[in-house]
Amino acid sequence: MLDLLQLTGKQRQFVDLSQHQQTVASLRSLCAQAGFDFNFINGFLRSGALDGYVQWQEHSQQTWVLTAKGEEVDGVLPGFPLVERLLQGIGDRATLQAELGTAFSLNYGALRREQAVDLVDGDGEGVVAVLKSSVLGAYQQRQGVFKAIAAGQVLDGSASSSLEWLQQQGYIVSRVETDYSLTVLPALHTLELGDVVTTLTSDLILSGQWRQADLKPYDIHAEVPDVAYGRPTILTQCIQRIRDIFLNMGFDEMSGYMVESAFWNFDALFTPQDHPAREVQDTFYLANPQTLPLPEDAALVQRVRQVHEANYGGQWTEAEASRAILRAHTTTSTARRLHQLQGKDGKYFSIDRVFRNETVDRTHLAEFHQIEGVVVGELLSVRTLMGYLTYFYERLGFKDLKFKPTYNPYTEPSLEVFAYHPPSDRYIEVGNSGLFRQEMLEPLGCGEKSTVAWGLGLERIAMLLYGIEKLSDLIGPDIKL
Repeated sequence: MLDLLQLTGKQRQFVDLSQHQQTVASLRSLCAQAGFDFNFINGFLRSGALDGYVQWQEHSQQTWVLTAKGEEVDGVLPGFPLVERLLQGIGDRATLQAELGTAFSLNYGALRREQAVDLVDGDGEGVVAVLKSSVLGAYQQRQGVFKAIAAGQVLDGSASSSLEWLQQQGYIVSRVETDYSLTVLPALHTLELGDVVTTLTSDLILSGQWRQADLKPYDIHAEVPDVAYGRPTILTQCIQRIRDIFLNMGFDEMSGYMVESAFWNFDALFTPQDHPAREVQDTFYLANPQTLPLPEDAALVQRVRQVHEANYGGQWTEAEASRAILRAHTTTSTARRLHQLQGKDGKYFSIDRVFRNETVDRTHLAEFHQIEGVVVGELLSVRTLMGYLTYFYERLGFKDLKFKPTYNPYTEPSLEVFAYHPPSDRYIEVGNSGLFRQEMLEPLGCGEKSTVAWGLGLERIAMLLYGIEKLSDLIGPDIKL
């Protein structure tokens, strides 16, 4: 039996709307027209509250929607503009290039892949000859089907071959949707909903009308959710998730200082003192204090001086190495740890904040978190590095990675890491990595070891994990997540 007093406002609206129907061919269409959430009404229907009032039957239908690739072509399949002109009898290459512009090559290539056209000699710059007119006709049908899908129209059985081709090319994808047809029974037509008061106001109490009103029951003994007064932010949860992965991989955590000397941030990492990264356009230099003391280990400072002057020429100065900065990367912690190890094996990681004089935009901030990892051992190679990174990203759920050679002053070889981002259908750079150069390792006392290391952007990874489009939604004063 339907308990009218327990109905929510939306449920009462749906019951009222259904009373004016005899049959409903599609519950999805009804919800779309009336502004109801289909999943909410689906749950109401399946709860059994309408048993005896409505009979319903479930059925599924296959629909087609555009993929990201299909959206990118802006409603026109590559090749179709050329098909239209060829069917009009225009075959002169010069004329076609004038009309299609830079898109001529794209359209010609699409038809050439199906061996439908060829470029033959003729007057002027040649003629585009049609080899398979059947392909041109098929393209017309494919364009019509593609346009219908983009408009959300229902397709008939004659579109099967075009659908198969569009799906193979990655322009569309199949989706199965569940829908319901309803038959409204007489019991619902004769049901009197009446007016239910859901909010007891002071006017109802003072006027005494509350005695005659149908008040919606309120169960003061019902269990309520235990609402926490605070919770970790998404970024904090992401940090803990990554920390757990490293700890399970046998790494030890290390930390460093936000304010560093240029010695540990640049010089100990074999970055020349005239490197562009050391300009104020890229690095935050402090006004107070302007300098920090160099390491107490005078032999370390001397070894760094010698390797710089031997490889880069010129005079290495302690004044430049002493400048105080906000660290530009967490590799400063790695350099300090390597100096402490003095050739001992180890695996370490850190997740700390770094600062760079970046232009702030959708994917860049002046301060962000970097995930640092370093492995010191024997016979480590590029395969070792790629293995660690692949295993790490697989634990996060990223199985589609690409590695691209790059240049770093303190690693050779060096690799940039790219992860596939399904919402944008492209690869996004998420980190940098490489094998530390001997010129860096020897002054720190680890010249007999091989070392692989990486620096990954935490915010970039979080954007991929949680489908976030702007960094300002993840960190800073404008967080709305």
